Amino acid sequence: ELQFGVVHSLKLPLVIRQQGYADIRIKKADFYSEPLNDPPYWDWRFTKWFKKKSIEFEAIHHKFYLRNMPDEVQRFGISHGYNMIILNHGRQVGKYILRAGAGSALVHGESTIRGMVYPEGSGFDIYGYRLRGVVINLAAARQLRINERFFINTELKVNASIANIPVVNGHARVHILVFQFIAGPGFNWSVRE
Repeated sequence: ELQFGVVHSLKLPLVIRQQGYADIRIKKADFYSEPLNDPPYWDWRFTKWFKKKSIEFEAIHHKFYLRNMPDEVQRFGISHGYNMIILNHGRQVGKYILRAGAGSALVHGESTIRGMVYPEGSGFDIYGYRLRGVVINLAAARQLRINERFFINTELKVNASIANIPVVNGHARVHILVFQFIAGPGFNWSVRE
């Protein structure tokens, strides 16, 4: 499956810790996303079915930017990816598929804190990416069959995550709760029973 979608993040705490400085605390970090701008939001998934249960490997490319920056923060975002790598368990219940999973986040942080720019790659190379944080995934999907092999997947999902995003001389502790509506094509290698 390959899907695209729209997202909405809740306002949750953000704490930026840098050695030699007082912590920057934002009680309700206002993150916005641009899921249709380059690089776009995407979600792909490989699924193996065992009758009405499945094991799945899923990757989600989410991105977000801090809107309510205090004076010490000139820039804070993750535009080349808050890439959630997830192992799911799925179960078909009537016409719906329910999913639950857990994993980690491969993040590419971009920040300028107190005038200090965190070094980053272009996003098309591995430089700047770090495996950080824990991700929980919950979803409900409905597949619209085109024929035995092809379908369109529609899905509502929520991801909860906590990650330490590197900044110069420290890290930012980010709490994410993001709601997503996704849709896209899927292909069955073998016909399901």
